[in-house]
Amino acid sequence: MPPSAFDQQHLSTGNGHSLYLAQFGKPNAPAAVVLHGGPGSGTQPTVLDWFDLDHQRVVLFDQRGAGQSTPHGDITHNDSHQLVADIELIRTHLGIDKWMVVGGSWGATLALLYAGAHASRVNSLILRGSFLTSPREMTWFFQSLCAMVPQAWADLTQGWTDNEQSNVLATLSHKLLHGSQQSAEDAAARWSRYEDAVMQAMSGKLSSKPKDNDSSPVHTRTLAKYRLQAHYLSNGCFTSEAELLTLAKTLSSIPTVLIHGTHDLICPPENALRLAKEMPHAELRWVERGGHTPADPAIANALKQAISELRQRP
Repeated sequence: MPPSAFDQQHLSTGNGHSLYLAQFGKPNAPAAVVLHGGPGSGTQPTVLDWFDLDHQRVVLFDQRGAGQSTPHGDITHNDSHQLVADIELIRTHLGIDKWMVVGGSWGATLALLYAGAHASRVNSLILRGSFLTSPREMTWFFQSLCAMVPQAWADLTQGWTDNEQSNVLATLSHKLLHGSQQSAEDAAARWSRYEDAVMQAMSGKLSSKPKDNDSSPVHTRTLAKYRLQAHYLSNGCFTSEAELLTLAKTLSSIPTVLIHGTHDLICPPENALRLAKEMPHAELRWVERGGHTPADPAIANALKQAISELRQRP
């Protein structure tokens, strides 16, 4: 059973969105906030395993449209810079002066954007499996990975025209954001199965068959998650790799640990090197044979260790 929250609430952003947030640990202890991935995935209580809740106050929240935040799956008034404003709103609302910021994948992107805008409010930064929002990464995940997960990619693009297959992200995004309900559900199901297959490949379990039949019903949350992802990814996540690397250069005063699995197929390991080049003060920790998910025990252990070390720094 996950630990019980000492506080749960919904916080209005003032423009139609309401953010679900929960606090764990000790109310008067040094604070940390965890920024979930996706976009659109929502927070998971398993992240609490990384922290010593006897000595820390941990804030979890669902980003706009994700998890228990409302309206669910809504893409209006929803972009990266508004999410940064939400993080700062939460901090001020909870009366926290400074906090540790922990982000993985898309959460690492958001952590960089937040730290760049509010460096004085960040006392340490942990970035896991960093995503830099570049066309290079989009091409890698949606096109180039077909060489490593050929059956999964064939299932993803089954029945599509050559043009649709050569522009997978654009095809999925159009179906999710502008297609019929049936078309959107089909696209969400394909994307979800493809992502699962890539995760399996990282663990050495390369499946030759799709996990589900294409006609399987799509859960409302799955559809909302991939609509949000399509909205963000088709808009370059409303930032750029250049902006993120420029911000990274400005964060030399913040103790930073970069954690990346050497076998991460979703966010290429070169991302960590690109960040480290701009953040010479940061400590880059490779997780040998580590994948992308923090459910990987080696990744989880690296996160626990980094959080513990940064928490105890003067």
